[in-house]
Amino acid sequence: MASDRRRQQVAQRIRQKVSELLLFEVKDPRASFVTVTGVDVTRDLAVAKVRWSVLDEKHRSRVEHMLEHARGFFRTEVARDLQLRTAPELRFEYDRGIAQAARIEQVLREVLPAEDPDGSDDGDADGADGQPPAPPA
Repeated sequence: MASDRRRQQVAQRIRQKVSELLLFEVKDPRASFVTVTGVDVTRDLAVAKVRWSVLDEKHRSRVEHMLEHARGFFRTEVARDLQLRTAPELRFEYDRGIAQAARIEQVLREVLPAEDPDGSDDGDADGADGQPPAPPA
């Protein structure tokens, strides 16, 4: 079993290598829509879950198909880079965290009152009694 530090190192290297492959090696135009958001590696370094996201949700299924189709290529290239005894199996998982964060932000914008650009919500720099606010201590 690998230590937590070693697992983190392997995960970071896999993330970096898969990102480089998507940028420079994969000739499929669908690869330009992908962002690798993280990698989790099992304790025995046998399986690596690669989390990814897309800028536009409409491209998700096409990108998912491309990643599954190119899984062997990614594993071969990662194995060459890591030089481990056995190459980890790569499992690509869509990262819903970014989409959920965007949804939460949208709901908050609908619920919370809009702020002025200067940070005050009433536009009046004076205090409630007509006096300027006291400087911070």
